[in-house]
Amino acid sequence: MKWWCGLLLSGTCGVWGLVWGLVLGLAAGAQQLPAGFEPRRPVKRYFDDTRTLLPPKSTVRIRNPRGNIRVRITARPDVVITATRHARPGPPVRAEEILLEELPNQLNITTDPPTTVTGVDLEVCVPENTYLRLFSEVGRVRVEGLPAGLIATTYQSDIELYLPPNADADVTWTSVHGSVQTELPLKRFGSPDERMLHGQIGRGGAILVAQADRGNIVAAPLPPDVGQPPALERPTIATVEGAFGGSEGSDVVLESTLVILNAVITTPNGKPIRGLQLEDFTVLEDGEPQEITYFGTLETPFNLVLLLDLSGSTREKLMVIRRAALGFLGALRPEDRMAVVTFSDTARLICPLTNDRRKLRERLDDIRRPEGGTHFYDALAGTLKSVLRDVRGERNAVVIVTDGMDNVLPPGGPEYGSVTTYEELRELAQECDAMLLPIYLDTEAEVVERYGARARVGYAMARNQLRELAALTGGRLFYAATVDDLEDCYTAVAADLRAVYSFGYYPKDVRRDGRFRRLQVKVRREEAVVRTRRGYVMPR
Repeated sequence: MKWWCGLLLSGTCGVWGLVWGLVLGLAAGAQQLPAGFEPRRPVKRYFDDTRTLLPPKSTVRIRNPRGNIRVRITARPDVVITATRHARPGPPVRAEEILLEELPNQLNITTDPPTTVTGVDLEVCVPENTYLRLFSEVGRVRVEGLPAGLIATTYQSDIELYLPPNADADVTWTSVHGSVQTELPLKRFGSPDERMLHGQIGRGGAILVAQADRGNIVAAPLPPDVGQPPALERPTIATVEGAFGGSEGSDVVLESTLVILNAVITTPNGKPIRGLQLEDFTVLEDGEPQEITYFGTLETPFNLVLLLDLSGSTREKLMVIRRAALGFLGALRPEDRMAVVTFSDTARLICPLTNDRRKLRERLDDIRRPEGGTHFYDALAGTLKSVLRDVRGERNAVVIVTDGMDNVLPPGGPEYGSVTTYEELRELAQECDAMLLPIYLDTEAEVVERYGARARVGYAMARNQLRELAALTGGRLFYAATVDDLEDCYTAVAADLRAVYSFGYYPKDVRRDGRFRRLQVKVRREEAVVRTRRGYVMPR
């Protein structure tokens, strides 16, 4: 802990205070690991070439303060751990120097060599879709392949990342006293800095965080000679059982749940608050502070879906809707991606997620007037399940232009509208990580004139539902009293998106109990107004 305190003091002056603030916030749990990592119940000890089964999408935490860590991502379902003495020659690594601990969806590997000998070098082969948390004080950290997520921290040595050519990842790499170097093609966000890199590889996806104090961070293409771990010839295998489900034939699947939430941070008059750093935020789950492992600033790109209601009640507004959508497209940044979905009684994907502005304009110009009723619930549910399916965990938002009048509402009925119920849609919205921003297009007067006063009940229900969907996801409801107000609404929505910070964390409570967990974001800024989603349901 002494060297950690020295780092904290060294980072409190000038620009390095800001740089180290980010490193400190991201690394707090990874380096100190006050809970959930130090061996509380060592169930197995290491022997040469230990192998253990691991369920898909689990977390592997490796704490090796006095040696190197090399992790290889493989297609095998098991973890293979090999240990050698850090400085040779030296005595063989003994079983009591490495402790393995099992948790319901996590394997902890901790080294504890005697002070009379040098440390241990670890080579660990892990399955694909594994989340990694790696820490070393004096050793080098090397990762070969693309994990599901990564936090790697070193003090004196380098971090080397070798990624496949088709990798999709969001990266935050920081070296306080060294440099960040990459041979990988990526999009950089923010101002160029040789000690900090924030960007996107490919389409973005896996969150890769690397932080070093005195070492360098190097990223390069994966060498072609990286193979599978060697076969285990002897019959004795140290298998972590119990919470990991036992044999290979087990059908129990345990997942490490990464919670992503977006938060709009503004002044009381709605002006975005810029320049906030990770240390300015605290994320609470059921009142318990969480360790933030991913932090997205205002510069981090967005995936935005425009969901446009072209059903009967809005049919005459097609030209205005199209014009406003084109104006909103112009308000996005070049790195933001947008998709367009239209619906009446069926939904149609006009354009998938892309940042090709010419393609988006062409697709918007090609929108034609549809026929049919309004199946709003089905359209939004389909958008969350399909259009945003492959980008979960990224910064996602859905802008919905509609009057909300699904045909299940009065004066219609269940036999006329969506198959999806509002209760099902509400649950789906609560579970997703997308911010919903409905723009209520007021068509009430003309529909009431056509169908009578009973339609007013339906419109009141529709507005309440849109307002609730927005609140559940951290969005808000906008109103367009006339079609001309749409353009003003798009400007306001774009301003909201420019005030969004994003956070990711792995819950301290790893129980998969199906319970709703409440979320709260606190900001160390007077009069800051925070808007984020209310919570999520932990899967069983």
